[in-house]
Amino acid sequence: MTSGAWVRSAFWIGGCKTGVEEWFVSGINETIVPALRAMPGVAAARALWPEKYEDSPPPVACQLLVEFQSREDLDLMLASKERKAMRPAVLALLELFEGSLSHIDYRVP
Repeated sequence: MTSGAWVRSAFWIGGCKTGVEEWFVSGINETIVPALRAMPGVAAARALWPEKYEDSPPPVACQLLVEFQSREDLDLMLASKERKAMRPAVLALLELFEGSLSHIDYRVP
């Protein structure tokens, strides 16, 4: 087993299309986060919504943090049928968004 916990972070870089901000926030908070929490291997999941930007960061509209006890747990989630089943909901949210979605996996010693 790989030592240390892991965090997978999803960055929504950009912004919502005009008039759909509430749908986007609701989709993340009420659909995506609960679906992530229910996936195999996931210890915790939450959405972060920026309130203040400092020192010229990229325009992060939302950051999702998904926590795992091990790399094996992260890999279990990535390969799960639950993740594949969530994909249409993510694609629907991308239709409300002008920007990109990317991920970074972090090892937490």
